[in-house]
Amino acid sequence: MKKLLFPLSIVVLFSLSLYTVINYNKNNSAKSNSYSIVDNQKTSDNNNNSISKTPSTNSTNGIFKDPNGDKAIDFKLKTLEGKEVSLSDLKGKNVFINFWATWCPYCVQEMPEIEKLYQETKNSDLIILGIDIGEDNDTVRDFLNKNKLNFNILFDYDESVATNYNITALPTSLFIDKNGNIIKKKIGPMTLEEMKSYVNLLK
Repeated sequence: MKKLLFPLSIVVLFSLSLYTVINYNKNNSAKSNSYSIVDNQKTSDNNNNSISKTPSTNSTNGIFKDPNGDKAIDFKLKTLEGKEVSLSDLKGKNVFINFWATWCPYCVQEMPEIEKLYQETKNSDLIILGIDIGEDNDTVRDFLNKNKLNFNILFDYDESVATNYNITALPTSLFIDKNGNIIKKKIGPMTLEEMKSYVNLLK
């Protein structure tokens, strides 16, 4: 009986993993992760959902919306080349921020979609920023080169920005309008069409 239960448990765990996002545990290293269940098939908008610095445990679709618009917290982070970028410098632009890491499989899954959006919008007033959490330059540079990714990547080495935004799962995305208001928060990977629908909310 035990021999039958063991492989069955593996199948169940694997199935559940298809609907998870990786929880970011601030009390341990970024690579020490637990898993939270998010059904990414349920991605329709719900006007009763509100964006929160602490994601609601009652939400089942991983989407948090603030109709009034929380103000985005300013930060200053460096690029691969060492150039400093401040969110406040981007006022007057629409901004899409994606918190991610190379060890997060759902982040990796989402990256090509973000690159497609970047290629379509790079001459527009939309700024795309990928914020890597807690990794070194060489690891991220190798990943970007291997996957031919060209959008802007910033480094949250000490995880302070992730802490300020209360990032508890990866990937997590924020859509910020030209006045610095957070219009949309999305936990979990997105398709290109989802990203476009959230970008359209900024117009």
